[in-house]
Amino acid sequence: MKDTDLTAIQVWFDQESYGEETFRRKMRDYASEASLLWKGSNHIIAFPEFFATFLYPSFRKLSFAETTTKTLAKYAIKNMGFSLNPLKKAFLRDALGIEAYYHGVFSTIAREFETYLLAPSILLPIIDEESERGRFIRDGRLYNIAYLFNPEGKLLTRALKHNLTKAESSVLFSRGEPVDNVVHTEIGIIGIAICYDMFFQTEIERLDAAGCEVILVPSCNFAEWKGSMRGSTQERIWFRDGPIRASLCREKIRYLVNPMAIGIVGRDKAQGRSSIWSRGRALAVARKFDGEEILNVTT
Repeated sequence: MKDTDLTAIQVWFDQESYGEETFRRKMRDYASEASLLWKGSNHIIAFPEFFATFLYPSFRKLSFAETTTKTLAKYAIKNMGFSLNPLKKAFLRDALGIEAYYHGVFSTIAREFETYLLAPSILLPIIDEESERGRFIRDGRLYNIAYLFNPEGKLLTRALKHNLTKAESSVLFSRGEPVDNVVHTEIGIIGIAICYDMFFQTEIERLDAAGCEVILVPSCNFAEWKGSMRGSTQERIWFRDGPIRASLCREKIRYLVNPMAIGIVGRDKAQGRSSIWSRGRALAVARKFDGEEILNVTT
């Protein structure tokens, strides 16, 4: 994958980030700023994990005064209808509209800047389209899902998170199947591992065996980045067990791009340093763990 810009967007988010026009403008501004760093003929932008979930409309009416898990639950309770699973019903009610907006925003950005673009992951069901039925929800399961677009704004794949944290499993998320996370493109083979998936060796082995040259790892980590953890720090363990281990001594994997979302949901703070790696070596690392930043490396 030569002459390609690899861009990681370290996004800042809070409760003021989610008006439709505000969000659209902010995402475009990130891409515009990134494009000023480009030197290659091809480009790949990767946005982080999860923060787009707060686009669901009723979040704007909540105070965000609780933890992330409680905020999601409060949304569901506020909006649930009659269903065998009322918590999921609350999100499914708005899913078609949210997906159309999400798809439109990031498809437009990819097309405008002529870049491959991994949109931020979001809580959504699988939404399909058929000529007679139009757009429809495949089933009632909700996934941590990220869309990958090509430079013409065409959706290439819907990548699903396979390995869920305890918090995700206890709330609303379903485990995705590892079938749509490898994409053959004109510039090379791209693999996607959503956050926690990066830490599972079977996931990385499968992507390497599939011939992936670059792995995109959108992340959002609600933990103190400099906090102590198992005799070390969150930061050191993240880099050691995540991107270093995932990118070192692989057959095909040459690059790993790990954009991280930074922000506040009530009492929870998402912290981290976005990074770009090659064969276990850091090519670019964000300077701050609590603010927005854009990283770019040209292969």
